Amino acid sequence: MKESVNLFITDSWDTDSIVTLYRDAGWWRDEYNPDDIPRIIRSSSRFCVGVLNTTCETIATGRLISDQVSTGYIQDMCVLKKYRGLGVGRRLLQFLTHAAADAGLVNIILVAEPGTCPFYERSDFITNKNKIFLLFKERLTNENSGRRLSPD
Repeated sequence: MKESVNLFITDSWDTDSIVTLYRDAGWWRDEYNPDDIPRIIRSSSRFCVGVLNTTCETIATGRLISDQVSTGYIQDMCVLKKYRGLGVGRRLLQFLTHAAADAGLVNIILVAEPGTCPFYERSDFITNKNKIFLLFKERLTNENSGRRLSPD
């Protein structure tokens, strides 16, 4: 990539730039609340952003969620479409993998979009046919979580 991208860990970031990335990736839905973004960032073990040095545009993000002992999950990794194929995603993945190792984690699980396995496999991730990733079919709310919020 001709222009340099600075990758770093942060505990706060411009909400609009993160929403722009998530929207560009096709993840953002109208019912999502942008006010949740700061909490998502703070709650992540490591939240990484990639910033184009020439314009200070946020062009990439990814996060590591961890039990702080042995296992971390890399997820929400995305690069703006116009910067894909230029090595930014590979650098971001390496950055997050090193952040996990620096935190003492020995297992990394990665949540990926359909069709992206070859990209991750080139960075030594494997598709484990013996494991199945399950996603709860509904978005949890207080009404459908099955938890009692207050005593009867």
